[in-house]
Amino acid sequence: MHKIKDEKIIGDRIYLRELNLADATGEYCGWLNDPAVNKYLETRKATIEDLRNYIQQRVDDPNSFFAGVFDKENNVHIGNVKLEPIDWQKKRAVFGILIGNKDYWSKGIGTEATRLIIDYAFNSMGLEEIELGVIADNKKAARVYEKVGFKIVKIKEKAINHEGVLYDDIVMVIKK
Repeated sequence: MHKIKDEKIIGDRIYLRELNLADATGEYCGWLNDPAVNKYLETRKATIEDLRNYIQQRVDDPNSFFAGVFDKENNVHIGNVKLEPIDWQKKRAVFGILIGNKDYWSKGIGTEATRLIIDYAFNSMGLEEIELGVIADNKKAARVYEKVGFKIVKIKEKAINHEGVLYDDIVMVIKK
């Protein structure tokens, strides 16, 4: 099994497409440097060169699917979703999402993007299980994942050191 390139995954208000080097923009970089956006991310700062390298590594990796979330109306890049690593033998992957453009927060975009990538993973990529980890303090994200169908499988207590504070890591899974 392999990734399907140059395909748009189209939803009601957004579409997903694999990112390329041209997507390493100042705006995208700004998300990663914004404390409100990067609050729950491992990445705290980035340059455009960092982004270009990160995108290229994902494009080159057959066990990664890294897509931008775009507004259908105006083609604005508003966030990213990824499946990484993908274990093709076990038909499973780890999911991550970022809605970086704050104008799109609290509008259901994260839910729509999550549904789109899960549907794509199960029905086009042949995967059967998606896992994610969410910091316990990120209650909005956890609600989105539950709404989409993820179930909590374990809670790793004080497993995430986030700026010197230990948080629980909630591990969630959805199966086809």
